[in-house]
Amino acid sequence: MPSYRMFIDDTGNVNSKTDEHPQNRYAGIVGAIMNLDYVYTRFEPSFDKLRRKFFCDNDDEPMPILHLRRMKKAEGRFHQLKDKDFRAEWEKYCFRMYERAQYTVIAVCVDKLRFLELHENWDGNFYRLLVGNAIERYFYFLKNSGGDGDVMCEATNPNLDNNLKELYREFYHDGSDHIKAHALQSRLSTNEIKIQPKSDDIRGLQLADMLASTSFSHCKRIYADGPDYDAFAMKVADVLERDKFYRDRHGNPHGYGRIWRP
Repeated sequence: MPSYRMFIDDTGNVNSKTDEHPQNRYAGIVGAIMNLDYVYTRFEPSFDKLRRKFFCDNDDEPMPILHLRRMKKAEGRFHQLKDKDFRAEWEKYCFRMYERAQYTVIAVCVDKLRFLELHENWDGNFYRLLVGNAIERYFYFLKNSGGDGDVMCEATNPNLDNNLKELYREFYHDGSDHIKAHALQSRLSTNEIKIQPKSDDIRGLQLADMLASTSFSHCKRIYADGPDYDAFAMKVADVLERDKFYRDRHGNPHGYGRIWRP
């Protein structure tokens, strides 16, 4: 039985408060799913080769942990990205990685304001909604792939990390809104989510970080008439739409790899 891992990252404002400002109105959870054998034998070596090529002066220099926000701002170890030609070369090789790497994306997003308008008596938690929907789609991916798997995310702050741990245990032991516990337990390989500090340099979590904002912006553009965003990210979104989102047997990612609530 093949084993998988879903590396997740949240984006937007995942707390339950909301208003009409776009930064508060929308939230998402994005997962990048990979076969663990592939992660260890092919993805991680290739990912390290890419990092070392662009951001290390020699083989002894520690590789930087890739972080999309810092890379866009060309901060710290990514200062060379201020150079137009250097950035163009980086984007060429990075885009090749997005195209060639073997991963499947699940993006669960919510328009919190619209959701509350349609569900007037709802007293739930948006973070729980997003995490639960992501785990449900992951379950169907594992079932259709004939495998099992776990989930990993990056540590952020103790309160959110503990909340996520409790949510995952709840889904595992009690089931989700649409999937019974025994079914989830047949595919999820552990009752604990793995939460790792950034310093652990988990390559799959870095990929999830690099995909989260793009997936989120892409979904807002499709479902909420969101604006265009930077040209490179839109090229990456085309790859996700064409090849990487989890999709139904007809090839449609709507409701499978890109989920928009309400």
